[in-house]
Amino acid sequence: MKKADTDIRLLIAFVILLAVTTISAHFFRKPLPLPYTDDMHEAVTLAENMFGVIDRLKKERNIRSDAHSNVPYNYMIGNEWSEITTTLGSLDSKETSTNPDFAALIVRLLNEAGISSGDTVGVILSGSFPSLAISALAALQTMEIEPVVMSSVGASTYGANQPGATWIDMETALRQNGLRFKSVLISVGAGGDTGEGLLPEGMAAIVSAAHRNHVELFVPANLQESILKREVIFREANISLLINIGGNETALGGCSHALGIPNGLSYTMTHCNDGDRGLISRLNESGIPFINMLDIKDLASRYGIAVAPGTGYSESTNLYSATTTRKGVLAVILAVTLIPVFFLIRKR
Repeated sequence: MKKADTDIRLLIAFVILLAVTTISAHFFRKPLPLPYTDDMHEAVTLAENMFGVIDRLKKERNIRSDAHSNVPYNYMIGNEWSEITTTLGSLDSKETSTNPDFAALIVRLLNEAGISSGDTVGVILSGSFPSLAISALAALQTMEIEPVVMSSVGASTYGANQPGATWIDMETALRQNGLRFKSVLISVGAGGDTGEGLLPEGMAAIVSAAHRNHVELFVPANLQESILKREVIFREANISLLINIGGNETALGGCSHALGIPNGLSYTMTHCNDGDRGLISRLNESGIPFINMLDIKDLASRYGIAVAPGTGYSESTNLYSATTTRKGVLAVILAVTLIPVFFLIRKR
């Protein structure tokens, strides 16, 4: 009986210690500013300025969205449908993506990956998320990183799918207003990166956009040709990391593992030997990490960025800081807790 009482006391002591430790760790945490917070804020400001360039571009061309949106940068949102629309997209995701805090997030992820000034990274941009594309470019320019940029013109609903304001038009306008980068390869996009699924007038609109911006349009015979061409360019550039914005099929691939590619910053993933596996998988096989910006709501929730913010952007809750436990306070609490636990054990 005495042994049973002792065991009960020990169990109670353990439960008390566990509860106090858990509660203390929760309540005695403090946010610590990240060492690259200045770069994060600078990238946000640059992204906002770049958004303004697109606003002026669309106003000059009298282009308006048919989407009903009240977000501050609603002019970054395209139409529900157009002749260059490739797939369905979520308006909530497109609204969330207009938050310039994503530029800060990309700065943070690049730093977490150990990327710094002078490094070279690969970037795959889709016309589906022009706001995110701009945020990524703003982050790279702020950090003085050298990107190898490849873009596709076709866009999902509410993306850069307005024929007079395609991603090519946006990139040209941005370069005329301070952007230091340009795409080394621009493709049609859509199915197989070949324009599959587009109506003839859609393909004509994309070709017209390429002509007026004096860029060469890459039209591969099939998805595999596009993937292999891009892979050669990235490997020759000796990139240290790959950033993917949106659902470009060359990045994700056409294999069964495409939908399982992790979101955000990752160092490894499940691989396969499929001939249509995408660039993320192919380059990661060589140890190249990647930042996959596809599930925007997931990333926003993970880092406290407002999801489908409505009429404003609330301050991100945990994007600009890391939390740490106040070890001194926690040590005192644990010491006070351990004293009665010690005496309970002594009674044994």
